[in-house]
This record gives sequence, structure tokens and C-alpha cells, in this order.
Amino acid sequence: MFNDPRLTESYPLLSKLSDPLKKAQRKIVGREREQMQLLASMSRAELCNALLLAEAGTGKTALAQATMLADKKRLYLEVDPARMISEAGDGDLMASMLKGFFDEAERFVKDEGQELVLVLDEFHQIVQLSDAAVEAIKPVLAASGMRGIRIIAATTYEEFHKHISPNQPLVERLQRINLNPPDQDTTIEILQGMAERYGVADQFYDDHIFRQIYEYTQRYMPASAQPRKSILVLDSMVGWHRLTKRPMDRALLSEVLQESLGVNVAFKVDGAKIKQQLDAKVFSQDLATSAVARRLQLSVADLNDKSRPEASMLFTGSTGVGKATTCSTEIPVWSADGSVSWKKAGALVPGDFCFARDGRPQKILGVFPQGEREVYRVTLGDGRTLDVSDSHLWAVYPSRQSREQGPTIYSTQTLIKKGLVNKKRDGRQGMKYVIPMNEAVQWPVRDLTVHPYVMGAAIGDGCLRRTHDHTFRLSSADEQLVARVAELLGAEHVRNERNFGWGFRLPEPRRIQRGHWSGSHAVAQNVQVEDLVGDFPEVCNKTSEHKRIPEPYMTASIEQRWDLVRGLFDTDGTIDQADGDRYNVSYSTTSEGLALDVQRLLYSLGVSSTIGTSDREGKTRTEYIVRIKTRNMDPEWFFALSRKREIAQRAVGMNKHREKTFDDVGIRSIEKLGHTEPMVCIYVDDAEHLYQAGDFVVTHNTELTKQLAKLLFGDDQRHLIRFDMSEFAQDSSLTLFRSELTKKVWDLSHAVLLFDEIEKASPMVTRVLLQVLDDGRLSDDNNREVSFLNTYIVLTTNAGSEIYKTIAQYAEDDTGSGKHLEEYKKLIRRSISDTSAGNRFPPELLGRIDTIVPFQPLSLMTQEMIVRNKLRQMIQEVLVKHNVQTTVDKKVLQYLVEDKGDTDSDAGGARVAVAKMTDEVTTAVATFINEHSSERRIRIDVVGDLVSDDKGLLRSDAHVEVSAVR
Repeated sequence: MFNDPRLTESYPLLSKLSDPLKKAQRKIVGREREQMQLLASMSRAELCNALLLAEAGTGKTALAQATMLADKKRLYLEVDPARMISEAGDGDLMASMLKGFFDEAERFVKDEGQELVLVLDEFHQIVQLSDAAVEAIKPVLAASGMRGIRIIAATTYEEFHKHISPNQPLVERLQRINLNPPDQDTTIEILQGMAERYGVADQFYDDHIFRQIYEYTQRYMPASAQPRKSILVLDSMVGWHRLTKRPMDRALLSEVLQESLGVNVAFKVDGAKIKQQLDAKVFSQDLATSAVARRLQLSVADLNDKSRPEASMLFTGSTGVGKATTCSTEIPVWSADGSVSWKKAGALVPGDFCFARDGRPQKILGVFPQGEREVYRVTLGDGRTLDVSDSHLWAVYPSRQSREQGPTIYSTQTLIKKGLVNKKRDGRQGMKYVIPMNEAVQWPVRDLTVHPYVMGAAIGDGCLRRTHDHTFRLSSADEQLVARVAELLGAEHVRNERNFGWGFRLPEPRRIQRGHWSGSHAVAQNVQVEDLVGDFPEVCNKTSEHKRIPEPYMTASIEQRWDLVRGLFDTDGTIDQADGDRYNVSYSTTSEGLALDVQRLLYSLGVSSTIGTSDREGKTRTEYIVRIKTRNMDPEWFFALSRKREIAQRAVGMNKHREKTFDDVGIRSIEKLGHTEPMVCIYVDDAEHLYQAGDFVVTHNTELTKQLAKLLFGDDQRHLIRFDMSEFAQDSSLTLFRSELTKKVWDLSHAVLLFDEIEKASPMVTRVLLQVLDDGRLSDDNNREVSFLNTYIVLTTNAGSEIYKTIAQYAEDDTGSGKHLEEYKKLIRRSISDTSAGNRFPPELLGRIDTIVPFQPLSLMTQEMIVRNKLRQMIQEVLVKHNVQTTVDKKVLQYLVEDKGDTDSDAGGARVAVAKMTDEVTTAVATFINEHSSERRIRIDVVGDLVSDDKGLLRSDAHVEVSAVR
């Protein structure tokens, strides 16, 4: 609207859609060159149009205002595109309105004798509205000089490239003027002018606060442009000063930045006490805490490189890297004499052997208690289940992914989020993810009293009841099977014509002693039930619906177990042709328990199966059918009987167009069970980090960082942002990683970023971290720059752990002084950079890391310090919560650390001893208090002989005992 009513009435469109350009609120400095460019552009004979290009906040409008002050002859009007669009309503009306607007502007020039300068900020809004609007404005731009109209359009680079640059004729009608953000001196001059205008100039005795404003906004507000971002900060300081009368100093600046950006520039860490504070919480890691403290001194003194994050550190050493499975989960284990075949996960200790995916025994290097965790039950396509935590890791393949690409490592929680169902092309639903099928576990050969084939045949067709004559009989129409049993028994098979069964006569009367024969017996020339299977209550004197497989046979060697399978399948197994080129193998029994045993036996051999039921007409008992999932080439393994092997050999000869491999098994469901259980994670000495658990399911196997966050920010929760890099192992996770990282740092830019097990990250993800370490910034989903300059970056790795094993075994250190680590420093760096395969540390990161922080494996003395501290905490907690005084015998500490602890570098430091303390001491105290609530003084003792006292003892019988003090 014009200030003159006559002009408003004469030129209604100009009045409605534009206003006189306001004068600048402050002195415009540093734009002399751009101002001359703009004036020269408007002095041209024909095309008198300029396009100001700059980031938002750089001062496009301010340049037009400064030019107006120098150009007194022309009238400057600010056109409002938003008001114009609102008045027009749609694109076609917009075109006619633009034509009328510029015709009125031309009439104004002729009638009033004064040239017009029309300033159109957000020019792209007109262009993007409609093609008709663009076409309407082009003739005006082409003849602007002759019509006495000058146009200054303004927009950002992003909007220019998106909406304007594709229209080349439009671009040619506009002279482009780039406005770069002002430099530091210019911005400071602008801020000084602001301070004078708002009456606070007396608060600044020099320009150092203005320089700090410029420096901090440059570092921590990369998405915004100067001078606006500096002006906003100073404006906020003025507001606080007017309200509270606080001086406009560095303290106020720090608070403004903390509130608006979440950035803490007022570093409140006492540089002289950094190491002392870290050592108070992290025991016997003198070299590690020294390395961190030295690096932090630079940040405290504000002498660090301002173009990179505050600090970047690589924590290297031995650590527990598994994930949690319930302590009650049964784990198949290997022992040299075969005496122990299964252990609960919670009972495993470093040095035990479990089985890798390929069935080979692998040493357990570390067992790490995880405390009480929510239980999730993972069910596979063949019915197997495993109870784990939400963070447990799975090596999975998307069902359609090539196996050559390797597995993707997902946590249970990630699998839940991604969903487990895949829709097939035919509309059916399938399992989205599969895990590798286990191979046969390699238990040692067992000394079995009865040959496994005989046991299998006896379970299938044998009469194992104690009859009047105690004779073992086999009911079978296959004399070949009977003859094989007789041969393995060292007996002659004899047919019983009355009941069509077979007996087994020994060469001479002899006494049978549970599976081997010696001496003589008047009536015992035939093999008897009692002496054949008398040691095995699972089968002896059992009817067919109650038979089970004896446990020693379930955990025998691979060949022994296959012999058992052949005995079972030669009697009650079938093989038949199903669909022309597919052969099915199954096993039938009326014993549900036996069906489950057969299924588990097959799992241990790397064979998947499912169990179904059949209620046949005329039969009173349910039949359980174990259906085998196997390739056509495999059925021969299941049979020794010629007639069944012949069918199996025909299956091998079939040329199927598409052969199922059964090399993996799908994940059918994951269910949260609604309760918690104690859990433990297992670290195995295997390149794949996979081991077999439960029903032979293949599954996957940092205190200083927390204290660093607590030291810097006062807490180790909100200001510690952790990324488990095993979740970003595939290239496809790059977008998710970038998005999650930038969001979290945008929300909290002053934090410790922990990238755990960096060697597991995809190379593409690693390249993103290279950019962060090099430039201290990264673009988010909105193409907005996020600053990492106020973050502390910690990477952890297990690469190079063999160096730490050497130190643990030969160079213990009670202080963690790093004396031996210093000697190994070059080897540590070389070992980290030379790792390969799945444990490969990205060598390109090493050159960007400020410091490598090596962690010394803990000695027994250090573990005693940690456990002693935990015992003190427990004693205090018992006193506060239950008013019970507790006395601890000195041998308790010895028992926990020396008898139950572990100095192996991969055993998780003192976690084994601390876990034993929880399991044996704290639990015993809790039980005693609950059962004797009136007692006010108790003591904790160790009863029995300690191995650490008597090295001749192979096993300690010592245990913890809690009693009342009288």
C-alpha cells in the first residue's frame, strides 16, 4: 500500500500486492561489491533484472535495502508472492493477475515519471505455481528496461535448482548475482552495529564475544548461514540481558548455546583431575585412562582442531562380545571322554567346548552374565525354539538373497521390527529370514554296551518286556535286518514259528552281563532282555508307546548315531515317491517321546524334520510321524536294508529341475514371553562367531566409555549414544545408519558417540564415519548439515585380541600401567590393521583416530579390588534395606576370584567373579534374610577345601554358607 492515498486509488493492484520496501534496521556492511553489481544490472538498456542467489539468512533483502539507500531516483516496492497467490486462487488467474500487475506498473512509470524497482523475494513460489504464470512474466522480464521497470528476484540455491534452472529461457532473462555469507570481520561489524542499536554496546569492552559467537555458530550451526545465525544468538543474549540484567559475557553466551543447540561450550571439567576421576571408577587401566586424559586436556584448554570432532578414540582390548541367551538353555558341549555332553548356558565356563555351526568343537573363550532380561522365544520353521534376549544376534539370510553375499547380522528386536513374513508371487506367505542349518556335532566315540544299530532295531521291532523266559525277540519280516542284528550280537538268529518272531541263540550257554557274555548259565543260551537293555530304563520293560532312546546313544559319535538311525529306520522308517521326482523319508511310532527323541537325534546330525500325527481307522493309539526334510541325494544315509536302499538310490538318480537343499531353516515367529530370566552371553573361538544351542539352533555369539560420558556431562545415560555396529553389517543399512546417526546428534550434539565393534560395520557405513572424523559434519535426511564438532567419538574393536592373550598369560600388570602394552604398541596397531574376514578392522579408520586406547587384561589382584568393591556395596545395601549387619570371611574373596574367576583375556575381566558373587553370595544372603527375617547379624563363610589352597585338588568342594552370628 502506498503512503499517498491518491496512488493507492490510482494503482489498486500495485497497492494491494506490494508495499514500499522498508529501510534497513541496521547498517549494511560488507556488501559494496554486490551492491555495485546490482546497480549495474539495473542500469542496463534492455534486461534490467537481477536474481539474487544465496542461502537463507545471508542477507538478500538487506542487499536490496542497501541498494535503495544509494538509488534515490527509483521507487522500491516489495512484492509479496504469497499474497499474490492468495488473491489469484489458481494458476490461470495468476497469469492474468501478473499481466495486470505489470501493466499497472508500466502505467505508473509513465504517469508518475519515476522508475519502479520490484523486489520479489521467494521468487520460486510464482514459478512453481503454474506454467501460465511463468509465461506471463517472461515478456515483462524481456522488455523491463524499455518499460522502466526493474525486477530484483531472490531465492535460495536449492529452490533455484529445483524450480527455476530447468526453464532456460527464464534463466536467461535474469542476471545472476551470488551472495556469499559474510566473513568473520564483516559479521563482527554487523554484530557491533546491532549492539549499538539496541543499547548494549557498553557490555562489550572488545570484540572477543562477537568473535566467539561467530566461531561457535560456524561450528555448531552448519545448516544455517551467516550473518543470520550470529544475529539470532546475539539477539537471544540481548533478551536475557534485558530480563535478568546479567552481563553479556561468555557465561551468558554458553547458556544461550546450551538452550538453543544443546551444545555445552562452557567446559566445566577440571583438567587437573581428569585422570584422577577416571581412575576412581576404572580399576587398573592406568595406560588407558592416561591416554584418554591426555586427549581431553586439549578440549579443556580449547586447543583441539576446530574442524574435527572434539576427540576420537579407538578402545582396543579383550571384551565380551556375545549376546544374551537364557541361563537355562541347554548347550551341547564336547568333552574328551564323552562324560559331559550337555550343559546349561549358565553353567558354562571359559575353557569348555561347544560346537560351531559346522559341528566342530570350539573353545568357549568368555562367558558374560547379562543379568535378568526379558525373554523372547524364537521358533523356527521345523518347530525348534530358542529363548533369548531382545539384543541376541542372529546370522540370517533374507530368503531370496544369494548365500555368496554372506549373512546379515540382526538382533532379535531388529527382526521383530522388520517382520518375519514374506509374500510370495503366488500370494502365499513365506518366512522372510532363514538361518544356516547346523551340521552334525562331533561328539567323541562312546563305549556302548550294545551296538547302535542293534539298539535302533530293538527299539523299533524288539520285544523288550520281561516275559516268562526273559528272551529278547525281534518281530520282523526282513531276514536281512535280523541277520545283521544277529551278527552284531555274535549270535545265531532263530525263527519262532509260533509268533513269527526271531530269537538270538548264543554259540554256547553263557551268563550274560549286561551286554557282554562270560561264564555259563544253565538256561541262558538265548540273548535276554535284561542283559541286553537292563542298563537303560528308557527301553527296558517298556511297551511300544513308552519307549525312548537311551541318552548315551543320543550323544555318541556321528557314525554311531547314524548306525542308530539306520536301526530305527530299517524297522519303522519308510521311503516313498511323492510327486514324480520327489522322495519322502519318514519315521512312525506310537511313542510321542520316541518321536521327539528321533527328531532331536536328527537335529544333532544336521537333519531338519517336523512331527505330525495320524489317527488311523481301527487303531486306538495315535501314530506320531517324523517327516524328514532331506535332498534326494541323502536318503541312503537312513537305511542299511537293501530293499529300502534301492528306493533311496533311485531318488539319488532323479534329475530334478529344482533341487531343495535344506541348508537353512526359516524363522517362523518371535514371541515375547512376558517374564524375565537370568541370561548369559557366550564368546566362542570361531571365525563366524556362531555356535549351536538348544535343539542345535545356530546362533551368534564398556565401563571407561560410561565414565567418560559421566565426567564430561554429569551422566552416562542421556549423553552416551551407542551404536551396535553389528546391526549395520550390510551395505543396505547405510541409509538407516546415516538417518539414525544424524537424528541423534541433531537432538543432542554434545555427547559421547560409542560405535561398538566397528569391525562388523559395512564398508559403506565405515565411509560415512570417515567423513564424520575428517569434516565433523554430515547431511541428514533433509539435506541439512549436522555438526559433530562437539562430540567425542569412541570406537571399540575386538580385532587384535591375540596380543592381549599373550599379555594376559605372560605379562600381568596389577596397575594397568601399560608397561608391556607400550612394548606391544606397534604390534597392536599392526594386528588391528591386518585382521581379515568377519573380524576385519577398517584400516582406513586408523589414520583418522586421535588416539588408540589399549586395555590391559586384568590380573587377579585387580579382580580382587573389583570384587571387594562389589562386596562392600552389597554389605551396605543389606544394611540399608534390611537393617542387617554382614561380616564376610576373607576366604570368600579368595574363593570368588581365584577358584571361580578367570584371568583369560577374553573371559570378560572380573565379570566371571562378579557373576559368581551374585549367583552364590548375594543369592545365599537374600535366601537367608527371607527365611530368617528376625536375624540382625549374619556372616558369610566358605566351607570346604579351596583349589587355590591345595593345588593337588582337581576339583573344589568348597561352597558359600550364610549363618547367623550369635
